[in-house]
Amino acid sequence: MNLKVFYVSFINLLVALAVTTASAKTRTYLSEQCQEEASAFYDKRKISFEDFKILDDEYVPLPTILKRKGTEKVDIKAVAVTKHNTQNFYGLQFNWKDQSIIDCRSWYHAPMISLIETYKYYTPFIMKELNAIKISTHNLVRCGSPCHFAEVNTVYIIDDISYHPLTQTEISTITYEYPSKMFIDYLTLEEVYQFMITGDGFEVFDWRGKEYQTKDLKKIYK
Repeated sequence: MNLKVFYVSFINLLVALAVTTASAKTRTYLSEQCQEEASAFYDKRKISFEDFKILDDEYVPLPTILKRKGTEKVDIKAVAVTKHNTQNFYGLQFNWKDQSIIDCRSWYHAPMISLIETYKYYTPFIMKELNAIKISTHNLVRCGSPCHFAEVNTVYIIDDISYHPLTQTEISTITYEYPSKMFIDYLTLEEVYQFMITGDGFEVFDWRGKEYQTKDLKKIYK
């Protein structure tokens, strides 16, 4: 290889590395709902993605995370706005490939289960099919003593730089219905069991019209 060819190859390599580095930069987002809730909590100060800090898992327990096939690389972190002289405001950070989005709801929302699954997102009008990740988080919502209900908020992370992640409320139950029957019935029995054996689960629960004892399922799902 002569010197001229070497320099051309070297320059092309540097350009390729620069492009790869630029494309690998993580794109960050804060859901509109989270921004509204957090900003209102801090006296209408505008809160951004950068205001949240990742917390130690031992400090703030994560929800029970249920990963279905093809979602092994999705990561969830507990985060909070911490640079204030008042109480912290908490949320969840969802990471997949080169995208990271923080979602949160009110102070009264406690995320208990996050179900992660692959999803086919169809674009509006032209109905193009895109690969995506769907993360449905089941919350216990406290609305007073002893008032409570369940709410499921979903994040869609789309594998296309043209589309920002989407967030929306999928389910909101009537008062005192917890957990959401619709959400629990969507899970497999083993997935329900993974939640019920935690400190937030129940010894007895209904699933698809049948009552189950959590201790009895231990013999099946060891």
